[in-house]
Amino acid sequence: MNDSPANASIPAGGQNLPAFATPARPLKTDGEFHAPETDTDRDTRTVDSSMAEDLLSWQRIEIDGRDATYGVGGDGPPVVFLHGWALGGRAYKRAVRRLTLRGCRVYTPAMPGFGGTAALPGESMSIAGYADWADAFMDAVGIDEPSLVIGHSFGGGVAIKLAHAHPERVGYLVLLNSVGGVTNRPIWTWLAQFVRELMPTREGIEILVAMRDDVIGNLVHNPLGLLRAGDLARRADLRLELAALRERRLPVLALTTEGDGVIPHAAFEALCSAVGAEGRVLSGRHSWLLANPDSFGEVLGNVVEVRVAAHHAAAATGRAFEVAEALRPTKIPRRVARGLLSEAPPLWLMSAPASVLAGDVALCHPRLGRGEVRAVARPVSNSDGVRLTVVAGDRPGLLADTAGVLAAHGLAVADASAATWARRGIAMHALTLADAASIDADAWERLGDDLRAVGTAGTSLPLRFTPAGRARVTVDGTEPERSLVRVTAPDQLGLLWAICQWFADHGLSIESLNAATENDTAHDVFLIAGNGCEAADLARYLSRER
Repeated sequence: MNDSPANASIPAGGQNLPAFATPARPLKTDGEFHAPETDTDRDTRTVDSSMAEDLLSWQRIEIDGRDATYGVGGDGPPVVFLHGWALGGRAYKRAVRRLTLRGCRVYTPAMPGFGGTAALPGESMSIAGYADWADAFMDAVGIDEPSLVIGHSFGGGVAIKLAHAHPERVGYLVLLNSVGGVTNRPIWTWLAQFVRELMPTREGIEILVAMRDDVIGNLVHNPLGLLRAGDLARRADLRLELAALRERRLPVLALTTEGDGVIPHAAFEALCSAVGAEGRVLSGRHSWLLANPDSFGEVLGNVVEVRVAAHHAAAATGRAFEVAEALRPTKIPRRVARGLLSEAPPLWLMSAPASVLAGDVALCHPRLGRGEVRAVARPVSNSDGVRLTVVAGDRPGLLADTAGVLAAHGLAVADASAATWARRGIAMHALTLADAASIDADAWERLGDDLRAVGTAGTSLPLRFTPAGRARVTVDGTEPERSLVRVTAPDQLGLLWAICQWFADHGLSIESLNAATENDTAHDVFLIAGNGCEAADLARYLSRER
């Protein structure tokens, strides 16, 4: 199967509308635009099936000639999470998942001597040695921009030293119940407080379950290393480094908990005073985020949202230039192309390679006629999928109706993107249809008829959605009356229609969309205009038990 788009013209109300056909001949826009050789270069990553719940892939890498283990998951700006004493990245998988769901690429390395990572050489066994290792780790995995670095307990001390010694690595520092304000307790007292963390209360049991595998593995394989690292943690005095970070004006968020018996509140106050941060005190024990990952996600929500928005805005600027370059060989006026791309949502600009987006933008010119729908179906290389791009006049509920038509025709959406140009009154939907390459010409013709109806009066198709499992929804406010809504749910026919219809029924407008399916789970991100998107209500609607 070639990778060129194809279409056929069918008359409708006196207009010639591009419609769908089996691949027959290359589609040219204004006579010159050719489809790219490759329809998609979506990054595909292997996810450990036993860890599919937390969306992390567990991998091994070599750092300074020694083996290291780390988890990685998500897409977006880089986040490095440095774990606490005696643990590893796996203990924090539920908390880390809250960051991947918010649009971050999270790395959770097991630091030297923990979780299967080789210990540091004797001469490097120090907080500074761990920080240098973290710097080498970031280099090895290809992190090339200042990152959000989060450190819990012992990991907080390493994060402080990393930010001080390698300032180019850290753009924002989050310290959770961190060492560094000097505790200087006897080691047996320090260890006793860790044991107290596991007292048989509901929180203690959740903490124990989360850290069990890491702690047991570390005790069995490196008991002496645990003691040495624990001694480093309890003696860590990083107030001078914190003061230097204050002079450098590095953004720092410092958190502790009212029930923390490991790091005294006096030490936390000394840390906050040194770095010039106003510390926040939450409820819970020293390892609260293991027991209450939702609280962790909520506390970091604003920090993560700002970084994700800035990351996508910067990336989208470069992508818009690439799309403009890809449109040069066409007859689309450069002024028109620049105007469309300057107003395009960053979420849509980052949804596909520039060459693919250029093919979609080409459908927007010349100006749409009243009630006109333009569409093109392009086979996806090396698969049985077809990328269907639809351009129509924007109106409330348009995306819901488009998705509804596809569901009514039994077509499953593997991934999707959408954008609206409100000032121009244009909406674009690009949807990859699974197993659609073998659809015959008559079926495409019927689909085209229904999509033409979408462009004028909408649909009245008898659709019903029965959830297949439980859904998770998060809502982050980007600015007044606009929200970024993330939905994770078991993939099923009609899911996209159900989500979009819920938005339409609640008076919410979809400005852009980026949706994908991985391991039979849909991960959809919507930029919504309007007030009243309640995460709990939408989650209930999309879940089996409601």
